[in-house]
Amino acid sequence: MMSLIMRTVSRVLIPFIFVYAIWLILTGHTSPGGAFAGGVTVSLAIALSYVSFGVPLTKERFRYSTVHVGRILGMLGFLVIGATAMVLGKGFLGNFLPKIGGHFTMAGVIIVLSLCIGILVGCEFSLLLYYLFGGEEG
Repeated sequence: MMSLIMRTVSRVLIPFIFVYAIWLILTGHTSPGGAFAGGVTVSLAIALSYVSFGVPLTKERFRYSTVHVGRILGMLGFLVIGATAMVLGKGFLGNFLPKIGGHFTMAGVIIVLSLCIGILVGCEFSLLLYYLFGGEEG
């Protein structure tokens, strides 16, 4: 456990880090490495929680099973998008969504892929932290 100052600053900072990570993931199609960087930022917020609040409290807040399900859903989303594109006659991960106005909709399937990648990377790195801090599941 860290000092009161560290815990207080972390309590304020962690939600902002999560919001920034979500922004990185959602704009990942317009910035280099955006979705990956957003996923890493999610895990950095969890790492800050481990350091600030200790392992037991962080493991209670971010349960292994929840993070594991997120990892599976991120990968399944990626594979479903790829398979759907192939069924519709495109290449694997080919764009099959119509490009209609707006920042997010012009990206087609890439914005959905960015979301899946962000979830997958965030969960994978969070599980890595879980194991590094003495996790026993898996």
